[in-house]
Amino acid sequence: MPICSAPTVGDKVRLADTELWIEVEDDLTTYGEEVKFGGGKVIRDGMGQGQMLAADCVDLVLTNALIVDHWGIVKADIGVKDGRIFAIGKPVTPTSSPTSPSPSVLRRK
Repeated sequence: MPICSAPTVGDKVRLADTELWIEVEDDLTTYGEEVKFGGGKVIRDGMGQGQMLAADCVDLVLTNALIVDHWGIVKADIGVKDGRIFAIGKPVTPTSSPTSPSPSVLRRK
């Protein structure tokens, strides 16, 4: 089991310098499958990339974000497209996930 140093389901996080604490309700990230670039790392040039059109992809993915919203407190990745939040969930591509229903980059669990 990989070591997780970030908060996950059931962990409590203190909000800044207040006495307010929140508890993570859901975790959409996958541990142990992180991609690390660089010499001697687990990925080489061309790996971990998809062949999707730019129109089907988000512009930016913020990974391992702790999201506090009206529907819950969730740890997930955030996809940004055209300057707006496009999707929240785990990044998938049709080539990396055979069960992906469409070429969406992020899907909500």
